[in-house]
Amino acid sequence: MTEYWDDWQREALAAGVKAPLAKLGMEVLKTHRKNRWPSHFLGRMEDGPMMIEMCLEEPDETELLFVENLHPYDDKLIAATKKRLCFD
Repeated sequence: MTEYWDDWQREALAAGVKAPLAKLGMEVLKTHRKNRWPSHFLGRMEDGPMMIEMCLEEPDETELLFVENLHPYDDKLIAATKKRLCFD
């Protein structure tokens, strides 16, 4: 049995999302469910289609958003991601 985040990752890849970003998106969905984040946080199953659109339309911005959601207190990782994506 697969979970919806695994299905989302396959759908994202099939839609043309690059593998590392699809993996991050899958982690956002999985972490949302496992940690029971509030419904206003990104990562509900219903957010899946919008997340794929975000990945395709603004991949760098979406990657940073996913990293910030998954690791909100990891200032070094967020700073490194911003630098790598040329947001600094």
